[in-house]
Amino acid sequence: MTNKKVMYMGPTLRGVARSGSVFENGLPANLSKLAEKKPIIKNLIVPLAETVETKKAIDTEGTAEAVARSEIENILKGE
Repeated sequence: MTNKKVMYMGPTLRGVARSGSVFENGLPANLSKLAEKKPIIKNLIVPLAETVETKKAIDTEGTAEAVARSEIENILKGE
């Protein structure tokens, strides 16, 4: 994911990343560490060129992206 712009399309992770945040030349250390602990987050960090397709997938029940968003929301509720 280095050297290109990516967007985090999951729910806001307080103190880590807001939904819709764009990153260039890699992820911030705190987001990278959290994504290593909870790999499902990586499913919603996508190249800017794929944001439209990813948004459609998030809104489509049963897709990997929709499941990832739901699981991240559940993780946040438990914290």
